[in-house]
Amino acid sequence: MDYERGGYARISIPQYNIEFHVKKGSTILEALRDKGVGIRSVCGGKGFCGKCKVIVTKGRVEHRIRDKEVISVEELSKGYVLACQAKIIEDIEIIIPQESVMGKAKLLSDFISESVEVKPYTQKIIISKGEIHELKNILSEYKATWKDEYNYEELIDRVLEDNITLIVNSYLKEIVKIDITRRIEKFYGLAVDVGTTKIVASIIDMINGSILATESEFNKQLIYGEDLMSRISYAMEIKNGLKELQIAVVDTINELLKRLCGKLGIDASEICEVVIAGNTVMTYTAIGLDPSPLVKSFKERVNIPRNPYTLHAKNLGLKLNDNTPIYVLPCAGRFFGGDVIGDIITSKLSFQEQPSLLIDIGTNTEVVIGCRDWILGTTAPAGPAFEGWGLKCGVRAIEGAIESVKIDPETLKAHYNTIGRAKPIGICGSGYIDLLAELFINGIIDTLGKFRRDLNSQYIRLGADGYEYVIASKDETSTGRDIIITEKDIYNLIDAKSSVCAAISILLKKMIMNVNDIRKVYVCGAFGKYLNVNNAIAIGMIPEFTNAEVIYIGNGSLGGAYLSLISRDYREEAERVAKIVAIIELLLDPDFMDEYQAGFVLPGKRELFPTWWEASRKIRRK
Repeated sequence: MDYERGGYARISIPQYNIEFHVKKGSTILEALRDKGVGIRSVCGGKGFCGKCKVIVTKGRVEHRIRDKEVISVEELSKGYVLACQAKIIEDIEIIIPQESVMGKAKLLSDFISESVEVKPYTQKIIISKGEIHELKNILSEYKATWKDEYNYEELIDRVLEDNITLIVNSYLKEIVKIDITRRIEKFYGLAVDVGTTKIVASIIDMINGSILATESEFNKQLIYGEDLMSRISYAMEIKNGLKELQIAVVDTINELLKRLCGKLGIDASEICEVVIAGNTVMTYTAIGLDPSPLVKSFKERVNIPRNPYTLHAKNLGLKLNDNTPIYVLPCAGRFFGGDVIGDIITSKLSFQEQPSLLIDIGTNTEVVIGCRDWILGTTAPAGPAFEGWGLKCGVRAIEGAIESVKIDPETLKAHYNTIGRAKPIGICGSGYIDLLAELFINGIIDTLGKFRRDLNSQYIRLGADGYEYVIASKDETSTGRDIIITEKDIYNLIDAKSSVCAAISILLKKMIMNVNDIRKVYVCGAFGKYLNVNNAIAIGMIPEFTNAEVIYIGNGSLGGAYLSLISRDYREEAERVAKIVAIIELLLDPDFMDEYQAGFVLPGKRELFPTWWEASRKIRRK
């Protein structure tokens, strides 16, 4: 083999008991990707996020550091390298630290669901014995995909002898399946939420609409970067990059499909329709559309087609019958996708008489204000701080992540809970919201997010990057390092929350409304599910909607896929919403910078946070 002639090197990972050969000159990240070893890579291998650290215990690598802030001198002395910037030049052995592992995530698969009339586009039709006229009518009305299985004369002969069953899709006017054995009693649908981080799929009984099983898995696109811009860059800059991204999504769905069918003891051929919802970038990459037009310019509006996409399993590569129809929820803007359309129909915001607000918090936070007659939407460029990027000890919502925090006002010690009750490895988004609120409420930081220098506490200290607060000491953590928050972290969090609040404020201003006009606040998504809304208000991320009821939706994207699968009415509503929603491009709005900068003082503008604005004056006097 070539590696025996010097072109290859061996990489060993004792913790997984594996070793394999890779081409010399490959980065460690590329080697791990090719082998399918899960490792974080928020920036997509550009050397800026610092989340792909590994420890080289044997051998040498050629290590280039683009940003000296992402890896410390102490870490370098212990053998840490950035996997994306470390080229393999000889045999090496590595350890992947727990904070770099693509760990088991806290994934959200449930959503609010009220009783819905089951009226799907895909239905079962029984042609009774001797009903030749009825059969001829259906065969003339629906596309003749059935010819691949039976010819016309066979079907006529069969219906003269006995009943036959057809599965038809009236949306596409196609016959999906023909059964001449009378064995079809049940048939199924597949609802899929294609998220940036994870993919969730449910198998649905298409006769009664019940959800039979749900499975979730990391989106295999994660190896190409954890944020949307990294995925778009990969599609644009790498030969066959778009195809690789599409294959990654399809492979993930096929894995979920196999697990779901195994769990239920059914065959994949019994699934007769698929509905997919995802953000615009995920939608485009999943079905093989070039995403580059979405980012051609941030100085001008980008309009995209607002129609749904329809295709078949054979076009996408799903392991179903080739002619199984696939419906993809429509997108309405470059960062306003079918997932938000799903949020809207799941929450029933578009059926309300009075204006409501919907928010789905993440790297791109979607904000919607509207009712039955009008809908206004935007996307806040909050950045990936809520996913842990740019934060010293930030991690995604994986096992060991600190997800909630409370600070003792007397001792100033942090008390926390971790996902899975494991030893802490870092802090995830909901934990950071709690932490920032607790630091502010207890007077540890001022309204600008700076640590008070007059406090005498063992938990506040001067570190390598300035003042910092210790949440967990190294003897408590699984990493053997203190878990801290720095003033730079706090700045990044305030930056993210200011963007979200600015989005809400601008939509209110567009409609000449104030916080008292909103009657319901729908909080969507995995982040929202575990968000302490009171703490989000305290730090100035979500305004004080004094007259509003707060409702947690859960996974509205999956909910939208489910509703569009079992109900014609909801599918039609999704298409109506996509057409009528007015998209505001924040970065082009003349008020954005003023609203954004107003959020840099905790909690924010007085008219948005009247109670907390007054409370902050008392905090300053402590």
